[in-house]
Amino acid sequence: MFTQGRIRVIALALADVVCVAAVWGVVVCGYWVLGAFMRAHGWPECPWGGYDLVEYVRFLPVAVFFVCVNAAFGLYHGSWMYPSAPLSPVEEFRRLCISSLLTHSGVIVYLAVAYQTTESHISRTVCISSCLVVAAFAQSFRNWMRLALRWRKVGQIPAVLVGAGAAAHSVVAELDGDPYTGIRIVGYFAGTDRMGRRRRRQIWDERDFQERGIPYLGTLRDIVPLSRKMDVKMLFACHDNRLFRAQLDEFSAWFTYIDYIPADRAFPIFGARAVSFGGLGGLEMINQGRMKVKRFQKRVVDGVLAVIAFVVFLPAFAIIPLLIKLTSRGPVFYRQRRLGIGGRVFHIWKFRSMYVDADARLGRILASDHRRKVEWEANFKLTGDPRVTPFGKLLRKTSLDELPQLFNIFAGDMALIGPRPIIDEEVRYYGDVYRVFSSVRPGITGLWQVSGRSDTGYVRRVALDTYYVLNWSPWLDLWILVRTVLAVLLMRGAR
Repeated sequence: MFTQGRIRVIALALADVVCVAAVWGVVVCGYWVLGAFMRAHGWPECPWGGYDLVEYVRFLPVAVFFVCVNAAFGLYHGSWMYPSAPLSPVEEFRRLCISSLLTHSGVIVYLAVAYQTTESHISRTVCISSCLVVAAFAQSFRNWMRLALRWRKVGQIPAVLVGAGAAAHSVVAELDGDPYTGIRIVGYFAGTDRMGRRRRRQIWDERDFQERGIPYLGTLRDIVPLSRKMDVKMLFACHDNRLFRAQLDEFSAWFTYIDYIPADRAFPIFGARAVSFGGLGGLEMINQGRMKVKRFQKRVVDGVLAVIAFVVFLPAFAIIPLLIKLTSRGPVFYRQRRLGIGGRVFHIWKFRSMYVDADARLGRILASDHRRKVEWEANFKLTGDPRVTPFGKLLRKTSLDELPQLFNIFAGDMALIGPRPIIDEEVRYYGDVYRVFSSVRPGITGLWQVSGRSDTGYVRRVALDTYYVLNWSPWLDLWILVRTVLAVLLMRGAR
């Protein structure tokens, strides 16, 4: 088992080394070119880039130092000798940012001590710039490596799964479709000796597991013997709590890692910590969204970022309305009723991307095309929507149609980052969790957008929105913001 895990650890370490080397190379060369350009155009005393590029080669070991700090932070699946499940993407991003800061701070301290002066052959500007770029892109380098590992089918940690129901089904779906985790379910256990396959057929859709190449290995009594035979030391337990407690001692005698997933629902797990009271152990779940100081902090940060975004995109507010008028008849802006915090009704603003008779067109489409009607009722969206104007398609592809929502932020109706702003008809999809969902302001972007955007199914959207509300933190917002920029630049999942 651990052989595949160690291959994965080495690959991630290599990705970190490549990231630091690439970033330093690009930043140093860019800094040198910028300085040469400035000196050639009337600034002969420009200090930028006035260094020998070869001097920076001596600092390549900083990449190794970065790997060591990452290892100390548990960024290689916990333990490089006994790797298991990875950190959550947000927690990995947080630790990579801190690791980059510590690594580059160490370089600056070394320069100060070694040269005993602020003058050296290494620019502090390069160090600071590299720190920020490594923090922003280290996870992307890792994700590219994860995709390569999955493509080559190596570095996948084997695990078995036990249990039945929605939780087990969701775990298999998540692990099978996500290269991030690096965990491969090699088989599952379900049923008992007495009920056997009859119960298994009642609970599981076998075709789904067959399509994923996950075989049925046996009943609950076979878990440890067969896992020992396959040398699999990681277990995902998704079965009944009473059965889990009854078998925990047996599991602990063999499995190194036991991941207990008790239900197919979100918990405020981000930032959670283990607690102990005498001989009792437990998990303290922290809901940071309920802390007034944190909520105020988010409101201030959203407002500041919205102002910055408005200034940056100010030219777009002049050009886009003109192009809308030139390409189709109708108003520049589109206003739609949405539900906000506490279920309060507000109107969301967008640049118009549809024809003025879009509602009439939708009625004709739904009346004449049953397949489109089913798609609309399921997602309230249409693939290749004929109501969208040619220029509107470009606006949606680049997400520029959502720029006017900055005014919704200024008005206090929305946040920069948050759950999706929904319409009245969508409330039924949220069911009992709507109370949780509506406890925060909806956002222009959110976890749903960076997890597939329009390609995300409705059940998945509800789950992501609920997870965001329960697990909100400033780092989660920062992670979403960075991923949103990448998603928009790559025009991934928008339509």
